[in-house]
Amino acid sequence: MAVLTSLQCVKGRARIRTALLIVTACALLSPLVLTGADDAQPAGLGALTRTKPDVVLILTDDQRTDTLLSMPAVRQLLVDRGTRFTNAHVPNSLCCPSRSTLLTGLYSHDTGVWGNGGPNGGWPAFVRYGNEKRTIAVALQRVGYRTDLIGKYLNAYGHFAPANYHTIGWSKFEAFRVPNHSGAYYGYRLGNSPQYHGLGTNNYSTDVLAQRAVNFIWSTPRDKSLFLYFAPYAPHLPATPAPRYVGALKGKVPTYRPVSADAPLTGKPAWMLDKRPVQQKTIENLRERQGESLMAVDDAVTAIVAALQHSGRMRDTMIIYMSDNGYLNGEHHLIGKNVPYQLATSVPLVIRWDHRVQAGAVSDRLTGNIDIAATIADAAGTRMTTSGLSLLRPKQRTGLLLEAEGNRIGRPAYCGWRSTNWLYAHYSSGEEELYSVPDDPNELRNLASDPAHSAVLASLRAQTKSACSPMPPNFHW
Repeated sequence: MAVLTSLQCVKGRARIRTALLIVTACALLSPLVLTGADDAQPAGLGALTRTKPDVVLILTDDQRTDTLLSMPAVRQLLVDRGTRFTNAHVPNSLCCPSRSTLLTGLYSHDTGVWGNGGPNGGWPAFVRYGNEKRTIAVALQRVGYRTDLIGKYLNAYGHFAPANYHTIGWSKFEAFRVPNHSGAYYGYRLGNSPQYHGLGTNNYSTDVLAQRAVNFIWSTPRDKSLFLYFAPYAPHLPATPAPRYVGALKGKVPTYRPVSADAPLTGKPAWMLDKRPVQQKTIENLRERQGESLMAVDDAVTAIVAALQHSGRMRDTMIIYMSDNGYLNGEHHLIGKNVPYQLATSVPLVIRWDHRVQAGAVSDRLTGNIDIAATIADAAGTRMTTSGLSLLRPKQRTGLLLEAEGNRIGRPAYCGWRSTNWLYAHYSSGEEELYSVPDDPNELRNLASDPAHSAVLASLRAQTKSACSPMPPNFHW
C-alpha cells in the first residue's frame, strides 16, 4: 500500500499489521494522507470557513437490520451519538432500483429503474431516463459541494459505461468497474483509473475504499463542504471477509432460526408454495460470513470518523448509515431479497449530526431510502424535487409504497403498501397478502381472505392503486 504521509506514519507502518489500522492511525496523526493516484492536494489545517455541513453517506449492500448493533464502531460512534430509525424500509428491495431511489429520492415508477439488468434495469436504464441529472450529488454540487462516490454505484455500470465516462454531479467518481458485477472484494478497478486491484491481501476492497475516503476528507479544501458517498460491497455474497477476519466468527454466532423458517406456507401466494425450509447449516454459514465481512466496514467507519474529527470537520457533519435493502435468511423458506416481506424491505438506518440530531435516540418513525435525498438537501439548504420527506422535519409519512417487477424466482410483479400497522401486497396474479404488523410481525397469517378485515383490505388496495402509477412492468390489477 502506497501511503504518502508524515514521517511518523511511515515509521509506524512496520508496527501496524493491517491496512485499516494504518489508515486510522494516519487519519489521526496527519493531514497528509494520500494514497494511489489521488489528484487532489492535502487541504492542510487552516481554519474552517465553510457555511454548509459536510455529509457522509455510508451505504452497505444487503445488510440485515439485526446485524447493526453487533458492529462496535457503528454502535459507539454513530448509534450512541445519533438517532437510530427502527422502522426504515425500501420501496423496492433490490440493489439497483433501491440505489436509484436513494440517489434521486424517487420511486421506481419515476426513475424507470425496476431491476438490476434487462430493459428496465441497471445503470443503462438509470441514464436513459435522465436520472444522472437529478441526483442528490447534482443538487449539492450546484451549491458548492465537493462530491465523491467511492465503491458500488449501479449494476452494469462497470460493464457498459464507456472508458473515461464522466458521471454528472461528482467531483470525483471512484466506482467499482467489474465486468458483469456491481462490485467485488478482489479483482476490480475504480472509476476511470487503469490501476487493477488484484488478489493480494492489500487489495481487499473495503480497506482500499476506506483509504480513499480518508484521502477525500483530507484533500478537500477547508472552505469547501464535502459529500462523501461511501459504498462498500459488504456484506453482499460471497461475503468475503478481510484477511484479518477470516474465521473470526466461526462457531461464535448465536444459533438463529426464524419462526417462519419452518412454518407452513398456508395462505401464501402460489409462487411461494414450492419453497422448502432452508437448512440450518445454510443459515448459520450465511450469518457468519456476512458478519465477518462487516467487520472491515466497522473499521472503515472508525477511519472515516477519525479523519472527520482530526480535520475539524466532525463539528458540523451529518453521517448517515444504512443499507440498500434487507436480506432474508431462512424467513418464509427464502434466502435473499426482492420480496415485500419485512426483513427484505427493512434496512438499518442511523443519522448522526452533533447538536442537530438527538444523540442516543431511537425513533419508530416510518421512513425509508425515499427520504434520504430530501433529508440531505434540507441539511444543505438546497432544493430538490423528490417524493421523500426530510427526517429533519416534524412531518411524517403514514405509509410507504412497495413496488417491483417480476423476478427470476417466479414471483409476479406487485404493488403494495406498508404502514405502521399493515403490510399489503397485490400481485399481478391477482393474489393478495395482508399482515398485521403489531400482531403478526413474522407474517405467518395472511388476512387478505378474512372477512373481518375486508374494510382494511379495501382501503389499502385503494391507497396502493392511487400511489402505484405508472405500474411496474407486466403488472396489472
